[in-house]
Amino acid sequence: MKKIIALVGLILISFTVVFAQEPSTVDTPKGKRNPQKPVVIKDDGLGHKLNFGLSFAPTIDWMFPSTTGFERSGSSFGMRYGLNINVNLTLRKNYYVSTGFMIERLGGKMKFIDNIAFPIPIDSFTVTTTGIDRHYKAHYLTIPLGITLKSGSMRNFFIVGNFGLYNSILLRASNSDTYTFSNWQTGEPEYWTKQSTPSSETALFKESAYAGLGFEYSITKNCRAGVTVNYAHSLTNYFKGRGNAQNNFTHEDQIAKLGYLELVFNINFF
Repeated sequence: MKKIIALVGLILISFTVVFAQEPSTVDTPKGKRNPQKPVVIKDDGLGHKLNFGLSFAPTIDWMFPSTTGFERSGSSFGMRYGLNINVNLTLRKNYYVSTGFMIERLGGKMKFIDNIAFPIPIDSFTVTTTGIDRHYKAHYLTIPLGITLKSGSMRNFFIVGNFGLYNSILLRASNSDTYTFSNWQTGEPEYWTKQSTPSSETALFKESAYAGLGFEYSITKNCRAGVTVNYAHSLTNYFKGRGNAQNNFTHEDQIAKLGYLELVFNINFF
């Protein structure tokens, strides 16, 4: 969460410097010798009340466990994509309330000790305590709500900052495990991988804070393409609480937050 607060502070400081730039129709470089060709500014800086766009972002995700004996065991790759909706708060293209609809596929990896039922001959199972490396995956429908700030034109480029909340509802979740156990006949350790199975322990709702910086380029007066780097961190537990998601070995509630870095590619229509 401290990373989000620091990033929002950096965004606000940056925009106090570049925000008030007035757009012009032609940007002529200085210098009398070998004058360069003037840059035609494609965007006059005036915008409609609503604009729409599309976005896609690959993500790198981490789990931040708080349960005793749980450790993060690596990162996971995910993605998000969806429709952007921006409400213009002024006559110019500088201040927006941003929302939309997104599908997020997020996850992470943790290792811990747990009791697992292993199959043995004669159609029965035995419970064994073993170390588990679990890969979590979750799909969410997300409605962002945030503020987007955009600078004036700098040779058809615009600095962009954004921060806010991701409000998410779970669509589906799954886990896949790897672990070792002793063969019941030879006593030798065996390495098992369990295929992805549906999870009933993932919380129905996820609330995350996000912040990021990037830029846009004006393709035409009414169309911009851009890239933004966002960091998001969940404010809610990844797992269900009140005894609905417990470790079978320690009988403690599982608690973990999600953190993820997004490289957002977007195109917006004004």
